[in-house]
Amino acid sequence: MIKSAVLLAAGRGKRQRPYTDITPKPLLELNGRATLDYVLRAVSKAGIERVCIVTNHLEEKIFEYVGDGRKWNLSVTFAHQNELRGNGDALQSVPRDWIQDEPVMVVATDYILEENSLLDLVDTHKQHKADITMSLKECSVEELSARSSVDVDSDWRVRRIIEKPKREEIMSPYAASVMFIFPPAIWEYLSKVQPSERGEIELQSAVDMMIHDGFKTFGLLQSAPLEWKQEYSAG
Repeated sequence: MIKSAVLLAAGRGKRQRPYTDITPKPLLELNGRATLDYVLRAVSKAGIERVCIVTNHLEEKIFEYVGDGRKWNLSVTFAHQNELRGNGDALQSVPRDWIQDEPVMVVATDYILEENSLLDLVDTHKQHKADITMSLKECSVEELSARSSVDVDSDWRVRRIIEKPKREEIMSPYAASVMFIFPPAIWEYLSKVQPSERGEIELQSAVDMMIHDGFKTFGLLQSAPLEWKQEYSAG
């Protein structure tokens, strides 16, 4: 059973401005529910018991909204990301005493998730007896260049992942959503990642190192998770 999850909620939401000038991205609403509510419900449905939410921008509003997590049957801890230097850096902001010697789920909080999305990820992880499991989505070439490119074999075993690939580096129509299950070794590998050209600690760089070192990694093809759009503000 996967019991722990880290939720990434620190970003400023530049694409969602001006709405995120006063509301943190995870609290933008669709159908009267914050994006973060969709994620927390999916996390709880997947069997997660304890969560660490990494915050920065307007974090006091997230603290107030989530509280102790009891509403979602979760035990919640918060961590502060000092500088917005990528998802890998966000994970490194998690307190050492929170981390346990067990697998951990990592999820972005700007997704409007179906309630079973993460349960399906857990089931795939168990089915393959995987070390790493990631949610994959099919994307256009233009979108892949802004996201990632993931190379898989016929059994959906992941052979390589490249963050923000150049067009000639694109290996498949699949990109990784920020919905992963990792072994505890992820923390060790993150410490080995050098900042990218953009000055960020790229989570996918750590994943690629782990794949190269033989960690059994599988992808689950899912519908691309919805992300909040400005037209939702009218509803």
